[in-house]
Amino acid sequence: MTVHKDLVLAARMRLLSHNERILTGEEGMRVYRILFAVSPQVYAYKLAYVLRELGETDPRAARDPEVRRALLEEARAVAARIPADAPAHQRRMWEYSTAELRDVERRLGRAER
Repeated sequence: MTVHKDLVLAARMRLLSHNERILTGEEGMRVYRILFAVSPQVYAYKLAYVLRELGETDPRAARDPEVRRALLEEARAVAARIPADAPAHQRRMWEYSTAELRDVERRLGRAER
């Protein structure tokens, strides 16, 4: 996937102007999706973290379990790209996403995948 250089530059500039450890919410999701496309091993944890968080806090996810399921599925797929030498709490992101996804699937009455 090719990401436009201006989008990457804008995403990096946004992170530079952010004072917290992780940029959260919709904006964080947009920024980390762009940066994940160019450096997946560097941004996998942060994107997975933000996607899981949105699954919990986004009003659309609260109203529609399918939205939450989609966010968690993406988080799980992204978390699979976290490097093996990353800190343990980062490597467990796949497990966290999978457990939350199973809970959503159970609530929706679907079999585990």
